[in-house]
Amino acid sequence: MLETMRYAPMNVTIGKAPVVHYTLPKAIEAGEIVRYTVMIGFRKICWTGRISAINNGKIMVRLDKGPFRGFNASHMFTDEGNLTACYDEFSFQGFSEFPEEAFAKVMESASIVYAIASRKDARDTLAAIESKKQTQGFSAIDQSATAG
Repeated sequence: MLETMRYAPMNVTIGKAPVVHYTLPKAIEAGEIVRYTVMIGFRKICWTGRISAINNGKIMVRLDKGPFRGFNASHMFTDEGNLTACYDEFSFQGFSEFPEEAFAKVMESASIVYAIASRKDARDTLAAIESKKQTQGFSAIDQSATAG
């Protein structure tokens, strides 16, 4: 699950209700960046958080850059049989583009979207592009080797 969460979803269905998604870094270590997006209709709000600590499988994140004075989050992934349960908590302080109360109301009605299938599609697409680049690189080396 953590490996899949390292890829941004290729597409996210947007409706009237706000949705939140985030992308984990390759290494789950203190100091690494987590990317967040909230979609409110056609409006998109993005920010980054920096992992501040990992404690008993819980990833703690603080604001890195974004339209807030403060932001804290925690993410926890636990195995429950052959499923993975995800627990997320967010807190925001001092939003600069909306009144803080209006943004709090938006976040109370927001759904977190994990979009696992869409993230797997993104991973597969990126892997195919990387494979094609490597194949083209080998072809170029092979052609230069036979040219001389």
